[in-house]
Amino acid sequence: MNIASDIILEEKTAIGSFDFPTNPMTAVDAIDQILASAAHMRASDIHCDPRKEDTIVRFRIDGRIGEVGTIHKRLHDEVIARLKILSGARTDIHALPQDGRWRNVLNGCEYNIRISFMPTYHGENAVIRLLPSKTSADTSFAKLGFTPDHVHLIDKAMKNTHGLILVTGPTGSGKTTTLHTCLSLKVREPLSIVTLEDPIEYEIPGVRQVHVRHSHGVTFGSGLRAALRQDPDVIMVGEIRDNETAKVAVHTALTGHLVLSTLHTNSALEAIPRLVDMGVDHYLLASTLRLIIAQRLVRTMCHECFAEGCDRCGNSGYHGRIVIAEVCEVDTLLRDHISMKSSSSVLEDIARSNGFCPIIEDGIEKVDWGITTRTEVMSILNI
Repeated sequence: MNIASDIILEEKTAIGSFDFPTNPMTAVDAIDQILASAAHMRASDIHCDPRKEDTIVRFRIDGRIGEVGTIHKRLHDEVIARLKILSGARTDIHALPQDGRWRNVLNGCEYNIRISFMPTYHGENAVIRLLPSKTSADTSFAKLGFTPDHVHLIDKAMKNTHGLILVTGPTGSGKTTTLHTCLSLKVREPLSIVTLEDPIEYEIPGVRQVHVRHSHGVTFGSGLRAALRQDPDVIMVGEIRDNETAKVAVHTALTGHLVLSTLHTNSALEAIPRLVDMGVDHYLLASTLRLIIAQRLVRTMCHECFAEGCDRCGNSGYHGRIVIAEVCEVDTLLRDHISMKSSSSVLEDIARSNGFCPIIEDGIEKVDWGITTRTEVMSILNI
């Protein structure tokens, strides 16, 4: 156990720990050390959760969260104040949620850092998201984990000049990264591209990115209507979450624009009844849908210890994550059955006859290849 005057860090078998100097620390020192350690350990999120006697510091690594240390109660308010100054948040507001952001270089890599402050019973909580400035446009589908068959279908769909392409899955399944990688195929072309995002996670050169702000009256639906007056060829809508956005997105795809978006469904084909529930007519879906991707992120086995646990993976047995996915091309036959309001089971049989493979099969294939484990796949898919 490594003890500083105001910080106590304990060895955690599933996450690991980070080291602080043993001399007395300031809030500035504490934040610098926490951020550097989080970047070194590949953490995507940092949680600073106040309790009665201290503040827990937790890292989320490869989708799993674990405690890495504590900050003495005396230092908590100073840490929060310093984070507010860095992120441009109001230091005189403590009873309301706030958001902020800034850029920082950590371990030689530039990061876009987002932070959310929330008042809790024992003080203000802070959750920090670390996003490498290197955009996801620099990542290929193969590196993300998509198979050659998946990549072929995605490339084919992205050659359309109009229609709707959807990426589905729960929060934290990598949908935004996949959409940005799709956009990288279009950025190379002389096109007008607009994105509506909440929030903007990565900067994409050559693309007009709009931050959707509900507090300012800018929703996905109203933002999409405004974007149509900007002469776009391709529009990315961060998420279809309500009836208005669903209807506007489909009509936009119908009128000569390529629309990319995300939807919260468990499988690719569940996107169809979900959009119908949002008030979109079957015949409009049949006319506009081009491709539906459903995905999850599974942890990949550490190739130094092969899931046994070592220093490299923080004794978790895993290092990094990869996509498992199902990709459904909406071909002529499937389009006809969508128009006829065929049942979900009929649609799945038709998709399978055209080569569609459910996500579980992609997961098991990656287990067979030694990329991940059966336990991880089953856990992520709740099987």
